[in-house]
Amino acid sequence: MKIIGVSGFARSGKDLFARVAQNVLEKQGSKIEKYALAYELKNDLKDLIQNKVGIDVFTENTEEKNIIRPLLVAYGDVMRKVSMGKYWTNKIEQKIKQSNADVIFITDIRYDVYAEDECTWLQNKQGGKLVHITKFKQEPVPSGRRFSKNKIVKIYNAAANDHEMLNDPKVKSKADCAFEWEDCSDKLNGCLLDVYPYITEKVIESLKTINAI
Repeated sequence: MKIIGVSGFARSGKDLFARVAQNVLEKQGSKIEKYALAYELKNDLKDLIQNKVGIDVFTENTEEKNIIRPLLVAYGDVMRKVSMGKYWTNKIEQKIKQSNADVIFITDIRYDVYAEDECTWLQNKQGGKLVHITKFKQEPVPSGRRFSKNKIVKIYNAAANDHEMLNDPKVKSKADCAFEWEDCSDKLNGCLLDVYPYITEKVIESLKTINAI
């Protein structure tokens, strides 16, 4: 069994990477499973939030997400502190032990704070590989800069919150494969992002780097 963790800022394409990688590996005959630490967090709180707030914790409604996000973040942080970073990975570990998959993706490795935190758990305890993703757009130099406005530069995604800003660089430094890809959402021309050649090529290149194919 191979275990692959995926890291990066929110909206960097972690789930997209796992979906495309699953398609690639399944064509080679591998059985794939995907887990997310965030799912375990939401599952812990689903009854409380539904009963007290009246919102489905798995909602796709942006306004509802914004309402419950502070509670999710606070609870997740508390459980990480009382367990020295092991509470959420312990939940995933139980699923891994029961799995007969050839490859497992964990789509949200975010922390490297404690001695047995997510990176250490993934790479040392599970013998897994860590892929870090950075997303950018190709855009003109922002207004107010001294350079020519006609110059096209990479504009990178910003951290969604202080947790990401502080922890993502630490996680990236531990990655077995760190790569950048461009936001292609405005270049699809009817092509699904999951099968867009540029995206597929980036995923295959990364899988080769970590010897997953």
